[in-house]
Amino acid sequence: MYNFHMRFWDLTLLTVVSAACVAPMAIGADADKRQIAVQGTAPLQATATHNGATSFASAVAPQMRFRVRLTSLVDGALAKVGDPVHAELLDTVMLPNGHYIGAGAHVLGEVTQIDLSKSSLKADLSPKHWRNCNGTIGIKVKSIGGHELVGETIPAPKTRIIRTEKGAAPLGVDSKGEITVVYNSAGYTAANVAISGGCFAAGPAGIIVGPIVGGVAGAADPTFAYGRPVTQDDHHSHLKGFFKGVIGGLPGGFLISGVTNRGINISLVPGDVIVFQERSQEK
Repeated sequence: MYNFHMRFWDLTLLTVVSAACVAPMAIGADADKRQIAVQGTAPLQATATHNGATSFASAVAPQMRFRVRLTSLVDGALAKVGDPVHAELLDTVMLPNGHYIGAGAHVLGEVTQIDLSKSSLKADLSPKHWRNCNGTIGIKVKSIGGHELVGETIPAPKTRIIRTEKGAAPLGVDSKGEITVVYNSAGYTAANVAISGGCFAAGPAGIIVGPIVGGVAGAADPTFAYGRPVTQDDHHSHLKGFFKGVIGGLPGGFLISGVTNRGINISLVPGDVIVFQERSQEK
């Protein structure tokens, strides 16, 4: 019996000692696993934080916006998509990569879109350039000072082009970033419709009164008769405006004017100043 009790206590003591030795080892192993897990996840967290900071910086960074002075001619009647456009930078610009480019640097662009002039009536039926019978030109900047641009940089919408030629058509940039003639097309059309409507309302006398009123108005302001701004290329514009006004004053004359009146093609000359900016990513 004595030997049995001694063996029992020896076995119990051995079990306790073994458990005491194994427990620290298990705890140590678990600690090592946790340390390895922490070390493994830290770089991922750092990468995620870095990417988030970069995305946030890009989101809050102001759009790149600058002026250029053209040094090459862009003739809307002859230009083709892909033709180069050369200009001089007028403002210091910080590129998306952090580089600064000073004024005077060479700016290289290209023609991206060309739309020729059309009749006023065709413009009234055009879904792409509704009520705009004049041509349009699209341009984007490819590089500044030899640095290629990754994003799309286009003429800033709702800005005006500073012209160097006196008597040149006033140009601006529409909401799509295309350069076109700036004018009140709705106002011109409304005036023609009003005179034609007055002819109908006046009855037989309107056949005489309407053309006279239209002729006088066209001679005084040729832009009314042409349905667009008048340029230095429109020779004898006041005389032509009179005859165009007479036609517009006839009953239904606004339809005749819509067929005969045409817009003008866009031409940019060296010295013209254009404001460019990065295309907005908003939809």
